[in-house]
Amino acid sequence: MVPAVAYDDAIVRLADEGVPLCAIARATGTPSDLVREQLTQARDDGRLLDLPKEDWPPGFPRDQRALQLSRLAVTDRDALVLAVKQIFGLTLTETELFLTLLQSPVIRREFSASNLTSVHIHHLRRRLAAHGIEVTTLWGYGYQLPEADRRKAMTLILARVEGAAP
Repeated sequence: MVPAVAYDDAIVRLADEGVPLCAIARATGTPSDLVREQLTQARDDGRLLDLPKEDWPPGFPRDQRALQLSRLAVTDRDALVLAVKQIFGLTLTETELFLTLLQSPVIRREFSASNLTSVHIHHLRRRLAAHGIEVTTLWGYGYQLPEADRRKAMTLILARVEGAAP
């Protein structure tokens, strides 16, 4: 029989929220083997449904700004949209397109008779240029924000949203 391992409630809560095992170990400063043992014990005790994945999938945003922005997009989308519109002077359609660019590594250019996406990207580029942010073209595929520009935009947006918070 394997001896029972006392587990930390914070580690179990993080696992329950979907945080991968290696990320929990890094965040808590606990060795991965010990975290794995604690989570296995919590699962066996019925406090956890299943063990979490080992680590984040490749390409997953580890930047805290990206995580904050994703949470904000879910919890207070109106405040996020308003902040983006105010900072960059965008229309609602341009704002939605820009938020998609921020949250996705690449957006595909959908070819259609109207080329509407290309027109919105053109307007978006002009407005973002004033802030030193560039939308790049992936020829034959779509558009993306370079990582440095993505970080700059996220910093501006989060500063505005946090500054507007009561």
